[in-house]
Amino acid sequence: MQSLLTQIKACFIVAGLPGQLESAQQRFNQETDQQALLRLTQLALVLLGTALLLWLIAGYHGAFHLLNQFTPYLPSTFWQIATFMGDTTFVLALSLLVARRNPAILWVLLIAAVYGTLATHGFKNLFDAARPPVALLTEEFNLVGRALKNGSFPSGHSLSALVFVSTAYYFFRNPALRVALLLVGGLVALSRVMVAAHWPVDVLVGSALGILVTVAAIVTAQKFSLGFRKPMHLFIVCLLLTAALMILGGHNGGYPQALLFAKVIALFSLIVFICEYFLPAQQSRSR
Repeated sequence: MQSLLTQIKACFIVAGLPGQLESAQQRFNQETDQQALLRLTQLALVLLGTALLLWLIAGYHGAFHLLNQFTPYLPSTFWQIATFMGDTTFVLALSLLVARRNPAILWVLLIAAVYGTLATHGFKNLFDAARPPVALLTEEFNLVGRALKNGSFPSGHSLSALVFVSTAYYFFRNPALRVALLLVGGLVALSRVMVAAHWPVDVLVGSALGILVTVAAIVTAQKFSLGFRKPMHLFIVCLLLTAALMILGGHNGGYPQALLFAKVIALFSLIVFICEYFLPAQQSRSR
């Protein structure tokens, strides 16, 4: 019993987490990247401007057929995986990989999720726009996965994907990685048109909102330290664990061919979490 208690006390989640949260808060507040915030804001404005221009020239449904016609050129599984990467559960499960190493990311993601939820549901309820399967005849487009009907504007998957990408862009300073992140985010957003779940305008606006709420979340997180307190951090981690378990339980968001890929990522995230939080603190830091 004494040995078990000693091992528990030595676990990172008990012995190392308080110090990790404190150092993470100091780094986050001291290493503000204003240039990255400016670039992200500029990118969001470009996306919004493009959406407005597209709407003025071709209307709300503009460029849908131009893009969707190329869907058969790649396997259905590819598009289902790409689009499921924008599912909130997938984004949260993936975030487990950085939970211990940079707790500030989790705090930003939580705030961005709150802002993003308010934005997407507010616009969806306000406009209640019909999606492609409702507005078009079946033979006029390529459908992948289940047919969605209403709440098209803006794209929630695009917003979720760009929240994760923008957050990672801010915290990871490697230029090549930043470019790769933006490309992946763009692919996830594009996939929403390719699977006939959204119109291009939805995707452009959803992506822009994802970036803007992330910028706002970073500024907010720097002003409030609640996310660096152990109870709040563990609460956020529990949300991420719940998302990973939902995927392992079969959640596929209407894209069953993506489930195997998602389960592999979720399982890997859980293994990383267990190793990093429940190994002795010294071993966990050396990983």
